[in-house]
Amino acid sequence: MKKKLLVLSIIAATTAQAEHHKKVELTDIDKCYMNAVEKYPGHVLSMESEIEKDRLIYEFDIMTKDGKEVEIECDAKNHTLHDFEVEYKKGDEAFTNVAKISEIEAEKIALEKYNGKIVDREYSMENGNPAYEFDIYVAKKGHEYEVEVDAVTGEILEVEMELYDIGSED
Repeated sequence: MKKKLLVLSIIAATTAQAEHHKKVELTDIDKCYMNAVEKYPGHVLSMESEIEKDRLIYEFDIMTKDGKEVEIECDAKNHTLHDFEVEYKKGDEAFTNVAKISEIEAEKIALEKYNGKIVDREYSMENGNPAYEFDIYVAKKGHEYEVEVDAVTGEILEVEMELYDIGSED
């Protein structure tokens, strides 16, 4: 009899716990994270929250299982993925062979738009096109801005205001 009560208690507790977990709602961050790692399996190195064109965006840097570092953005409202980029180290020939403007020229272009201090820089390929990305801290505004400059034309492709950054980018 005691064994039956013990078994019934364990079953009841397990069932109650399972029911509790069914009630847990995933957040927008959770949904974006799950979409990103499902599409690009690997280890998330960092995550940023940004504002781009008045939309909340989550950006994930993922080290994929095949050793590539990718960056993917996710719209926080509808959880769709966009803006896929493969990231490169400084001086990587896959990037430098297709870039037409120098990093110094791209820095000048970015700093003309957002006068501040460059705190980070990245080199990436998006749809086969090289781009420099500069994180610029603008003290007057109290924010960091990510400014993406086309490495062929020098055009500013996008600007995002960073809200926060979690994890290492190195």
